[in-house]
Amino acid sequence: MKTIKLTVWAMLLLLAVSLGAHHSYGALYDLRQTVILKGKVAKVAFKEPHVILSIETKGSGVWDAEWTSMMGLLRRGIDANTIRVGDILEIEGSPARNPDSRVVSALRDIKRPADGWNWKTEDVWPGPRVIE
Repeated sequence: MKTIKLTVWAMLLLLAVSLGAHHSYGALYDLRQTVILKGKVAKVAFKEPHVILSIETKGSGVWDAEWTSMMGLLRRGIDANTIRVGDILEIEGSPARNPDSRVVSALRDIKRPADGWNWKTEDVWPGPRVIE
């Protein structure tokens, strides 16, 4: 009986640690708002836990777009060579709650107008505010 209790407590502890390791998008990003970043890719960090695209906009400086997991993208056929430094993108996502932060996440749509490439989530979100 003592072994079963210890096993249950160990499983609960592991569950709590794994839940705490991942952040809530709603806590960090305003999911009620949508922005569209337009600009040139300055950096691509294709790694876990999230792929990050740094976008250089014309008037608002460099913004980071926190995409989804690397493994999730690989399963959809997107790899480290899909988006490259210098590509011009339009990225739709939610802005950070901190107004001084130049980060968007919970990405809904990414377009590369030069060749028509597009990635889109199937979730439904509110309308965008454009940042150029």
